[in-house]
Amino acid sequence: MRRRKLTIGLLSMMMAASVAFGIQGNDVHAASKKLSVNRVYENATRINGKTRKKIIVRVKIGKKTYKAKANKKGKFTVKIPRVAAGKKYTLKSYKGKKLYKTKKVYVIAKKLKINKYTPNSKSISGYTRPSYKVKVKIASKTYVKKASAVTGYWKVKPDNNKKIGTTVSVKVVNTKGKTVIETKKHVHDYKAVYKTVHHDEAGHYETVEAPAWDETVQRRHQVCFVCGRDKTQDFIDSINNKTYPQLPNEYFTIDDMKEQGWTEEAGWPHYNSDYAIYKEMGVNPEDMKDVPPFGMYLASGGWDGHCDGHNYGSQTVDVTVHHEATTKQVWKVDQKSYDEKVLVGYKCDCGSVKE
Repeated sequence: MRRRKLTIGLLSMMMAASVAFGIQGNDVHAASKKLSVNRVYENATRINGKTRKKIIVRVKIGKKTYKAKANKKGKFTVKIPRVAAGKKYTLKSYKGKKLYKTKKVYVIAKKLKINKYTPNSKSISGYTRPSYKVKVKIASKTYVKKASAVTGYWKVKPDNNKKIGTTVSVKVVNTKGKTVIETKKHVHDYKAVYKTVHHDEAGHYETVEAPAWDETVQRRHQVCFVCGRDKTQDFIDSINNKTYPQLPNEYFTIDDMKEQGWTEEAGWPHYNSDYAIYKEMGVNPEDMKDVPPFGMYLASGGWDGHCDGHNYGSQTVDVTVHHEATTKQVWKVDQKSYDEKVLVGYKCDCGSVKE
């Protein structure tokens, strides 16, 4: 009986308190607002969590806002671009257009991350799993710091405002006391590297004129034994002066030409003696299609028939070769060659280089 009276008394007190403070059913619901977010790791492309059903969850990254709607069980997934460790984002949930609840989210590093530093830096920092211990050995001393339980951020400052230097050793110990990461970080100390570059002399070409001149050379020509005519030279002169027969004519018809090997497409045939003469003249045989062959010249006793019936043979003769005036390029030096010491980049004792 006494226990029943006590229970009734407690219920009465609770009802009285409800009336006194004005707590209604809607207010109970408001007190139970929730927005939970799963841990977000670096490089993640989704933010998962739970809230009330059909609530809209939004997160702003940069200038763009990403959003998702919670399902019937209150679960949501917001698709986002890859995120970096240490970044902080604020999730906002909305019921209709009204702000429902906010939640700060920190991106957690999956592995040890060391922020950039230089040998002259006075501190070294980074991220790891929340509450893990970070042991940093600088020179001969080891510093121990516990990473933030929320963000995983840690920072070490050497004693007496000393510089970090080029090389540090870092160990990460988990909450169970086990070393999970052990690494050595080297920051390059670059020194200038030079090379010797040779510069060739510089200058320019000037045009110099060489006057015309004649040269006497010896050739093997066909010479008439009777009158001494140089048949080869006479044939060459007929080509240069275009005094060779223009065929066909009234004495030498198309049919006669065809019997000698002439065709409309190829012109007159050329033989070894013809090619030797064309080479001496310095002309292209393809341009000589309308010139009758040297053999026809010899068989005719010359185009004028002067040596008809005369014996002839090969003899060495002196031939004058005329060279026209020409110009040539002469090199003039503007600056002599020299060697120059040039900076090509920077190199660290570890072998790393940079420009």
